[in-house]
Amino acid sequence: MHIQGTGIIFHQSMLNFKTMNLKVFNWSPEEKKIARIAFEKAYKKEMSEIKNELENRIKNIDELQKVWSINDFLNKRRNEVDKKYDYRYSVLISVFVRLLSEGYIEEKDLAGLSEDKLDAIKFLSQ
Repeated sequence: MHIQGTGIIFHQSMLNFKTMNLKVFNWSPEEKKIARIAFEKAYKKEMSEIKNELENRIKNIDELQKVWSINDFLNKRRNEVDKKYDYRYSVLISVFVRLLSEGYIEEKDLAGLSEDKLDAIKFLSQ
């Protein structure tokens, strides 16, 4: 796969999702707006899920010692969220791949991004 305007060709066998250098993408002001909206949508959706889970856990506490399990749950989820929601443009493509795969955004949320970015996201989503 060739990502337009970059001179870079990705081969499935060479592509490593975690080490791929995505700093080659330039983000226009309009793309930055689209990306921010999609990013915030995903974040709000995930935080809402965490809030609902927290409320359910609180309702179901039957022993005082289980109060500390809520702290453990929140610490774990905070670490996950902090690692996942990285808005640096150099890693944003891979963030969107993950958010798509986890169902926090849909492809339509990324409509308006350049073809090269959408191609990279689709390719990495396979």
